[in-house]
Amino acid sequence: MIKQKTIDSVLSAIQIEDVIGDFVSLRKQGRDFVGICPFHDDKNPSLHVSPRLGIYKCFVCDAAGNSVKFLMEHEKMSYPEAIEYLAKKYGIQLEYENSESEEERRERTLRESLFIVNEFAEKFFINQLKNTEEGKLIGLSYLKERGFKDSTIDKFKLGYCPDSWDSFTQEALKQGYKEEYLIELGLTGKSQNGKLYDIYRGRVIFPIHNDAGKVIGFGGRILKKDSKDPRKYVNSRENTIYHKSDTLYGIFHAKSAIHKDDNVYLVEGYTDVISMHESGIENVVASSGTSLTSGQIRMISKRTKNITVLYDGDRAGIKASMRGIDMLLENDLKIRVCLLPDGEDPDSFAKKHRDSELKEYLSQESKDFLLFKTDILSEEAGSDPIKRANMVNEILKSISCVKDNIERAFYVKECSKIFGLSENDLNLNLRRYVWNKIKEQNAHSKTTQESPSLNTNTQTHSTTPQIIDTKPSLQETRSDLLFESEKDILGLLINYGNIEILINNNEEESNVTRIDQFVCDQIQKGEISFHYSILQKIFDLYTNWASYILNQEQIIRNFTNYDEPEVSDFIIKNIIKEEPKYSEHWVKKYDIYTHTTRNNIRILQNMVQNVILSYKLRVLEQEAENIQKLINNKELPEESVNIGLFQISEINKSKLAISALLNRVVSKV
Repeated sequence: MIKQKTIDSVLSAIQIEDVIGDFVSLRKQGRDFVGICPFHDDKNPSLHVSPRLGIYKCFVCDAAGNSVKFLMEHEKMSYPEAIEYLAKKYGIQLEYENSESEEERRERTLRESLFIVNEFAEKFFINQLKNTEEGKLIGLSYLKERGFKDSTIDKFKLGYCPDSWDSFTQEALKQGYKEEYLIELGLTGKSQNGKLYDIYRGRVIFPIHNDAGKVIGFGGRILKKDSKDPRKYVNSRENTIYHKSDTLYGIFHAKSAIHKDDNVYLVEGYTDVISMHESGIENVVASSGTSLTSGQIRMISKRTKNITVLYDGDRAGIKASMRGIDMLLENDLKIRVCLLPDGEDPDSFAKKHRDSELKEYLSQESKDFLLFKTDILSEEAGSDPIKRANMVNEILKSISCVKDNIERAFYVKECSKIFGLSENDLNLNLRRYVWNKIKEQNAHSKTTQESPSLNTNTQTHSTTPQIIDTKPSLQETRSDLLFESEKDILGLLINYGNIEILINNNEEESNVTRIDQFVCDQIQKGEISFHYSILQKIFDLYTNWASYILNQEQIIRNFTNYDEPEVSDFIIKNIIKEEPKYSEHWVKKYDIYTHTTRNNIRILQNMVQNVILSYKLRVLEQEAENIQKLINNKELPEESVNIGLFQISEINKSKLAISALLNRVVSKV
């Protein structure tokens, strides 16, 4: 924890116009500054920055705060990260409380030391490129041949490592940097006879920065054609501060443009990013030659939900990278794809076209991922019916990654038009893929359960199930009520699963969907999970049978005839619901129409809503109880107690909102 006196020193040193000016172009207006607000689609300067008061305010979207708030909102930093960023900016040494453990202190010291070594290496490589004969003759001339401007070379801090055995290493050791740090960072290697050597010798250097602008690694491109090293590029190896799977090249330079345009272009290499910047497109990052990872996707999704993937004309490479598209969809990102002409990559294409031509091409040629994937797979499948059937299933697998059920419905309609297949047939297969994903998620959650702990993310409540192997006792506790709520959800599935209801997503949009699909959508989004093993088993059986059995009565018969008495007896006693039977002559004789759950859509829709809301209320009650138990543990530090009390307060707000929808009154924990 950072000492309060250090925080006070940082806050007193801040000049808010400098902090915001790093991300927004500001111009003087009287005593204040104005600029385009980055928090909404601003056309005229609406952001006002007051150095006198140390605050910013937008008079359109009402965004307001101080320098720390700006970094937290704009850069998605935590409070400590924002303080650390500002301390570095103003050259203030951070001091930490003594509560920091020895292990934590060692880890922090190591990280800080590695960052310092990398910073030295970056400056060394820049100096070699600009101020030495070899650097200018070999490294700088190569970059100039690639068409890079001096301003671009400076912006990305490109450099050069001399083509000698250990000139960098010897200089680093001379300056007092430890050999062990140089080796861990992958800047220096050690031969079998114990001799140190430069890993990047004879290469142009591309520093890799994290989203706060710190150097975390390097990429080096070989320049000598007769080099004995077969590797075109050498990249930093994994270490304490560099994890390739959590790194996107160019993110530091792109983040402001990503926020402004609410879109990011994804390319493959360093020079792709740099060339697009030179063409005026700054919202671009590179995966640096790796398949897209979940860590990289998280970095993107916290800044925008819109991504455009740029592909060159290599069909084999495109097909291999399509797995990444499905991962993006699973993370709720909206994807467009742009295919460049044969033989072109973003680097070469950007160099051959004017800025306006490149922007126009990207705008006109970007298409939805479904249409793109269909084009690629259709070309491969030709007219072979088996291959085309496999192609449709491949596309349905991608659609199953889309979490929004309205979007999925539109994709199914589009598929129906493209392939001439009925929506019912497509939905049947789609349900199998969606429900299989849910089973995989459930299986994964069982293997990664953790003991209860206070959740320091106060924005969300955890619904990860802690599987209970036995049915609860008859004593009425809130755990029993949660069991009853989960049982009611299964009742909806088994009795009415294939009936379609109208789901209102907002005031303007609604969608017709099957009840079982609606429940599964809630599970896929993490809104619902089963905490009892018997209920989870019944759900797994239902999703298996319902994926190919269209008759609801047949599904019920499968359950009642199931060869495990634990399941069949439970279904018969607790789940199967008999509708009241009325004489068919009532309507004729008494002019009375008998409304039952099954034949009245309004009754059924209300039942679905009440069952789901009741479940969510029980989960919140259970979570609040768990947190209260942890708070009652007198050994918890005061900070954790405060976090827990805040979480309970937030849970109570959610409970009251749900209770209002249910017209119930609930007590606070």
